[in-house]
Amino acid sequence: MEKRLALKGDVADIETWDEFSRELRSAVESGAERLVLDMERVTYLNSSALGSIVAAQKKLSERGGEMVLVKVSRQLEQFLELYSLTEILKIG
Repeated sequence: MEKRLALKGDVADIETWDEFSRELRSAVESGAERLVLDMERVTYLNSSALGSIVAAQKKLSERGGEMVLVKVSRQLEQFLELYSLTEILKIG
């Protein structure tokens, strides 16, 4: 089963991060084998949001699933590359 999340905005303050984190956790706990994160409308991710994404990736991998980030802006991709997260996260 595939689950899709369309994320949006500046995931930097506690309110947006909390909502983002809940949605991500719910998607992982739903039992989805493949999680697709649509990043087209994401303008910024703080370190807590990045941590949530990496944790979700790890949980999915442990049970044989996968997570893919799609529609990643060049700016966000460069940010992920800066922290070597493109080696952990699949961008497609």
